[in-house]
Amino acid sequence: MPDPLLYLKAMGVAAIAGAVGGLAIVAAGRKGHAAWLRAACVFSVAAGLVVGYRLLALQLSWPPRNGLERFLWLIAPTILCVELLAAIPALPRWSAWALRVILALVLPRVLLHGSVYLGGTERAWPAWQAFLVIAASGFLLVGLWGLLTVLSRRLPGMFVPCTVQASTLCAGLTVMMAGYIKGGVAALVWAAALLTTILIVATITRNSSRLAEAGWPVLLGVGVVGLFSLVFIGRFFGELSTGNALMILLAPLLGGLAEVPWLKRRRPWFVSSVRSLLVAGVLLTVLILAKRKFDREMAPLLVDARQLTVAPTGWTIGPPRVDQVMRWFGSVA
Repeated sequence: MPDPLLYLKAMGVAAIAGAVGGLAIVAAGRKGHAAWLRAACVFSVAAGLVVGYRLLALQLSWPPRNGLERFLWLIAPTILCVELLAAIPALPRWSAWALRVILALVLPRVLLHGSVYLGGTERAWPAWQAFLVIAASGFLLVGLWGLLTVLSRRLPGMFVPCTVQASTLCAGLTVMMAGYIKGGVAALVWAAALLTTILIVATITRNSSRLAEAGWPVLLGVGVVGLFSLVFIGRFFGELSTGNALMILLAPLLGGLAEVPWLKRRRPWFVSSVRSLLVAGVLLTVLILAKRKFDREMAPLLVDARQLTVAPTGWTIGPPRVDQVMRWFGSVA
């Protein structure tokens, strides 16, 4: 059964661990070392993720058996390593972006490996469909990453990373309501670790544009890859709809709509409010739609499950209803 208190504890512990790791960000900020600041951001996020997932005791197996395990074992360490390599001053910027693009293109194939979509089952896609889905997903991630990078340069500060973090939080709640509890919890912990690091970087770099330019791309890269992967998992291994998945992924880009000339000339507080309301409005819409679907399809199963635990001897629920409840609470392979 879901344990909301455990999930809140995991998020809190992830945030605290990220804050402890953020001491390295503070040290790097005081010395003014941009490269060390990037590396400290990676360390802070990694610390929050390790401690948060450790508390959850997700019981990950090796080799990984499903999309979530492949994300946690393979994709998450890879993006952290890529951003750590990007912190090396001697490494050309184009080579760092080459690694990011390669990761983005292979990510969908890694997550789908061994799944029913690519196996020899009745649900397996034809070769052309598998290629189309993997290629489209990879290019979608590349495009999203690139557009958010451009937007973060036009909107310096924590706005773009915070919208990615908010979308990740929304993805976690939506995926949970779509039936994939473990995938949704993984997104919540990811969002908590990312938020702590964002707040620390914003505090340290508020008076240094050079340090800010060094720290935000790292958090943006980690955030975008985590967001896309968890939404992808919820879509193909859970019951997350394609429409909700795209709304969650594209919501951070709505901040760019406030760059239109007639709006940009207005007061800064008004422009910032419009940006925030645009993103928040889409994410709240996704949550409302997911909650309505949950109330319509999942809530009756939960009522039946509770009645099963307190029913008198000899009274049982029909097998189809029990199977649906167990499938909803179980992890989707």
